[in-house]
Amino acid sequence: MDSLNYWVWLSQCFVPGSDKPNQLLQDFGSPEEFYKQGLPELKEIDYLTDVERSKIERTSLERADFILAECKRLGIQVITLENALYPKHLKTIFAAPLVLYLKGTLDGLDDIPLITVVGTRDASEYGKRLTGNICFELARAGAVIVSGCAVGIDCYAHLGALKAGGRTISVLGCGLDVNYPSVHRELKEQILKKGGVLLSELPPGTEASPSIFPIRNRIMAGMSLGTLVTEAPEHSGSLITAQHALEQGRDIFCVPPTDLYSQAYSGVIRYLRDGATPVFCAKDVILEYLSVYPHTIDVSRLLDSYAAPAGQTKAEKKAVQKQHVKAAQPVQTPAAPPEEEDISKKPVTPVSLNENEKRIYNCLEFKPKVADEIAAASGMEMKDVLAVLTALEIKGYVFSCSGSRYGLLNK
Repeated sequence: MDSLNYWVWLSQCFVPGSDKPNQLLQDFGSPEEFYKQGLPELKEIDYLTDVERSKIERTSLERADFILAECKRLGIQVITLENALYPKHLKTIFAAPLVLYLKGTLDGLDDIPLITVVGTRDASEYGKRLTGNICFELARAGAVIVSGCAVGIDCYAHLGALKAGGRTISVLGCGLDVNYPSVHRELKEQILKKGGVLLSELPPGTEASPSIFPIRNRIMAGMSLGTLVTEAPEHSGSLITAQHALEQGRDIFCVPPTDLYSQAYSGVIRYLRDGATPVFCAKDVILEYLSVYPHTIDVSRLLDSYAAPAGQTKAEKKAVQKQHVKAAQPVQTPAAPPEEEDISKKPVTPVSLNENEKRIYNCLEFKPKVADEIAAASGMEMKDVLAVLTALEIKGYVFSCSGSRYGLLNK
């Protein structure tokens, strides 16, 4: 029997986030050796609880066989702590997962700066635009963005990286075959198409649950050199990721609030007060790692870095600035069209869209509409409407703003 079965078996003997499997590895050398030598003497292992001993005895190798068969069927790769592809920074954290399930490839990621970006699900229009633009710049400069694929800030972190043509990693709190959140099916597909990764410590078929997300967050923090919080209230779950990062000895970055009295930024203020690095642009993050990754970070691609090469005229410099700003524009929420402009006129429906995308596109205007109104006009269920809107936003046809409103981008 392949030793991979024993790794999966041991990972299933404990709840996610437990460090007991790693203690057993230190004592027995491998999951297979623990299975052969440790099982008969479970009562002698004093750091195991009675509940843990019971679960170990009830967990069979057949369960591991089933999981591996499902992974093969679904095209999910399984790597263990001993695998060379296992992220080097993640190996060093407390309770590092024994097994990772992934789609995409981790090749080369140890030679690239990874930055985790988190924030509130209930993000403001400003928070979304800010997150998208910073991640756009970070990805252009050579960083890989790590986030959790949740609605709100996570989504715009991934979108910013994708629109820059960069790679991004989504660490999920469910099995990779579980469509959660359902509105981000297209986002996940785009992450894989652009060379990114979908990753989880949970086997196929594991549904999302509120209890797993705080545990999942240790992986998000552990994969990266630093964690950036862009918008988060005092009790935001995203701050759990920041706390994990602190405990793991990682860097913490925070965007200063636009309003000191806004509860939306109360969590950010706390970390800034405690010494987090304030971030006013992507350069404030990426320059922290330039000396570590001098061959993969390209500071000249940052939108706020317009140092002209020798011999470049002011006119040429302005032209470069204009190109950079134009490239970043799809991440931003565009300003409302001028009143004198006839916003009833919109471009012909793109032929590249599928039928559902065309259906939603034809319900939209330049002036944003609330999602309920779009759903009523299209005759589609809300979950399907939101999924299509996300797909259109990824493709650069739609922008979103506060209040679950969506409008056409005026290209």
